[in-house]
Amino acid sequence: MNRRTFFKTGLKDYLLSFAATLSLSTGNEQKDYFDSIFSCYPLLAEAPMDQLIMAAKQLGIDPENKTKLELAKEIFSGKQGKTNAHY
Repeated sequence: MNRRTFFKTGLKDYLLSFAATLSLSTGNEQKDYFDSIFSCYPLLAEAPMDQLIMAAKQLGIDPENKTKLELAKEIFSGKQGKTNAHY
């Protein structure tokens, strides 16, 4: 294949097939932010426990005997129905 053909069609075809391969290998599933301590560590490191407890109480979540990770999961899950908590 000469350079002209490569730059007109070959490169485009190669990049399209490469992009398709990448999208198949990474998958399109959503990763949960709280699945791993490594993904949510910045939030947990910066958020004070008393601030998480206050937000949990505003949302009607019982913060007793829960770790920082468990509280953060419940607060940010959005399953409690209220959206007026201030973090």
